[in-house]
Amino acid sequence: MPSFSHRIPGSQTPNALAAALAARRAAGLPIINMVDSNPSRVGFERSTGPLLNPLSKPEDAFYNPDPHGLPGPREALSAFYSYRMRPSDLFLCASTSEAYGWLFKLLCEPGEAVLVPKPGYPLFDFLAGLECVEARPYSLEYIHPSGWRIDLDSLEEGLRAGKARAVVLINPNNPTGSYVRGEEREEVVRLASKYGAALIVDEVFLGFPVEEADLLAGQTCPPQSSVAGSAAAGLPDSLALPSFLGEERVLCFVLNGLSKLLGLPQTKLGWISVSGPAGDVRAAGSRLEIISDTYLSAGTPVQNALPDYLSLAPDFARLAGARIRRNMSRLREVLETRDSPHRVLYCGGGWTALLEAPRIDPEEDIALALLSECGISVQPGYYFDMPHEAYFSMSLIVEPSVFDEGLARYRAYFDKRLAD
Repeated sequence: MPSFSHRIPGSQTPNALAAALAARRAAGLPIINMVDSNPSRVGFERSTGPLLNPLSKPEDAFYNPDPHGLPGPREALSAFYSYRMRPSDLFLCASTSEAYGWLFKLLCEPGEAVLVPKPGYPLFDFLAGLECVEARPYSLEYIHPSGWRIDLDSLEEGLRAGKARAVVLINPNNPTGSYVRGEEREEVVRLASKYGAALIVDEVFLGFPVEEADLLAGQTCPPQSSVAGSAAAGLPDSLALPSFLGEERVLCFVLNGLSKLLGLPQTKLGWISVSGPAGDVRAAGSRLEIISDTYLSAGTPVQNALPDYLSLAPDFARLAGARIRRNMSRLREVLETRDSPHRVLYCGGGWTALLEAPRIDPEEDIALALLSECGISVQPGYYFDMPHEAYFSMSLIVEPSVFDEGLARYRAYFDKRLAD
């Protein structure tokens, strides 16, 4: 029998919830998917012409590879962000997942580490593992009702443990919805500089604030950093979102892409913006060119379509933003009634809501019962390394009529159980 890399897990047995979902689908039973985060299938009313026409241009017939990506699209991207990123410091790739892989290759020797937030998205374990890198967690703490904070002691402990080459920040985080606040940013930059670590900042959800008013009111970024233009994000001029674009005090890589910015995961285009001390940027850029030139994974048609797509981004930000804020408001209306045993956690931004529920059973048992008895699919908190039970996540981009029906069934299930 051939041997296989230890980086790739063998065949995995589905957990009980995944198996139950598969069985219900196989039986043809209906499922209200309250965790659907695929923007292409949640009923956004969008004309296919503007989405498809840019992918058919005469210049698409020619292949002129550039390790940074085609110059014209990079210039358009720089202008879109009000020149907060230089075209020469941009690298186009197929996705933010690929961007992580490139950066782990760039920064880490096998056996070294990157620090990742917990709670957080479980994909990091696989992305890091494929590069023979340790995904070492640091903690986020929740204080109700103000929201989540980075546990800076936990972050420094992870850096002090050694061999940590980068701190990963998700701004705002998935699933907690927490932006990196001004005072946190100062400390994160200080710690990264102290321990010689780079910053990898994923800002795919930056332009989708939810309950951002208290979080961002009066907040300013330090003078050494930049703030993404609100017009570029398709947001009111009065709102400035705290981006890491242009951070100059430490080597910093900011990630984004069309998957969330325009709700087009199928186009497969992401980007990396590099900033920091000039010498560090030059050294990182020359090495990143080698990695990018080895793969050249960004397709010519989608690169050429990027300038047209960027012009559509503000409309999608408004369309998706209205829905996520509407659904978040509905969550509070249904679950936070007088004497309710439920709690909706504060969500600064993003597409995910976290709910704290009565722990009448273990999380997985509750999720299984919601599926079998109510026909609704939710994700238990342990998927994201929540610190204790019972938490569930729901997607805020689910179509409103579907969302309302699933939410009513969710509340009715707990009401019935607590009344028995």
